[in-house]
Amino acid sequence: MSLFRQFLAILLLTSLVLTGCAAGGSSSKKEIRIGAALSSPAEKQILEAQVNEFKKEHAGVDVKIESLTDDYLKEIQTMIGAHKEPDIFYLDSMYAPDLIRYQVLEPLDPYIKKEKVNLNDFEDSLVRAFQKNGHTYGIPKDYNTLALFYNKKILKEKGVAVPKTWDELRAAAKALTTSEHKGLVINPELARFQPFLYQNGGKVIDDQGKPDLNSPQNREALQFFTDLFTKDHSADTPKNMGFQWSGDAFAEGKSAMVIEGGWLIPFLKEKAPDLDYGIAELPVKAAGKPNSNLAFTVAYVMSKRSEHKDIAFQLINFLTSEKGQSYVVKSGLALPSRKAMGEKFIQTYPERAAFVNGAKYAQPFQYGDAGSALVDAVNKAAESLVLGQEHDVAKALAAAEQQANKKQ
Repeated sequence: MSLFRQFLAILLLTSLVLTGCAAGGSSSKKEIRIGAALSSPAEKQILEAQVNEFKKEHAGVDVKIESLTDDYLKEIQTMIGAHKEPDIFYLDSMYAPDLIRYQVLEPLDPYIKKEKVNLNDFEDSLVRAFQKNGHTYGIPKDYNTLALFYNKKILKEKGVAVPKTWDELRAAAKALTTSEHKGLVINPELARFQPFLYQNGGKVIDDQGKPDLNSPQNREALQFFTDLFTKDHSADTPKNMGFQWSGDAFAEGKSAMVIEGGWLIPFLKEKAPDLDYGIAELPVKAAGKPNSNLAFTVAYVMSKRSEHKDIAFQLINFLTSEKGQSYVVKSGLALPSRKAMGEKFIQTYPERAAFVNGAKYAQPFQYGDAGSALVDAVNKAAESLVLGQEHDVAKALAAAEQQANKKQ
């Protein structure tokens, strides 16, 4: 059992002996609490603006935003154990299976039906991340996918075209590697190289949610990824180059290419405002072959113990409506989860089309019962390969699969 599940199980056991729930206020207004992991002042402003707009239409409702920024997941777990969780709160797709399993989330199906919410209006891969056994437990608020960022100046100087296939990526990384910069800087972690596995027909978990790592398809894809580091020496890790993450290397011109999400854009705006770069969809294995991507998404979910479920869902519905998501589009901080709003996003930010297109063939960053234990095991295996500590991809993946199975 993962540490996350052990901690949550202890909290839920403790909660059984508590005699009271969060006390309701004496005010005539209904208070709805939102638990949010606000990553920046800009995100806080967006949520406040959305809430203020909602309150204009619901005079009898008071909405309280609770910004839980230190260790969001741990704080939510603690609140759940103490019966003091917010009415609605952010939930990352990675941890949705655990909270669904422990039955602390309210199934949203009756509210979805009552408010006539059409889930088909949302990106399919995002909605699936919060569904289990035919029930929906969250409405995705926004998301990000991965794309290939490239330094236009460096590519032009070397006469290198933007790579569209694995072979082109490998050749480009070699050609762009000099004493001044690497062709590609990327962390050897599942959250970056998983698309290569799926592009090659591989999987991370099987249809039963069990780790499925040591397949021929995965071995071939991970070998390709590893060779960029160990054979070609055209790729490197941020840590090995003295950086905290790939964005630092790219901003300082020490990497011609990186694979990152839309979160890199505001970082570059601040750290390298004059950098001329482009954004492209991830290279596929070969021309005409299917692409793959990862969808990093957060949903609004509802506590099963909320005392104002109807109003709480109306708030969720507003925050994820076209009107609510117009604030997301305007800010450009993340991608709106509604398909129609994605088209508006591209119209506003045409240079970011690769991220929206990526959602069409993305897998949610989620691994069922295996969860974070699987991610940790795969990351450890990949790191050992790219650092030359392990030379056998099959052996590394077999060890990762065994380790992930132990921790379920």
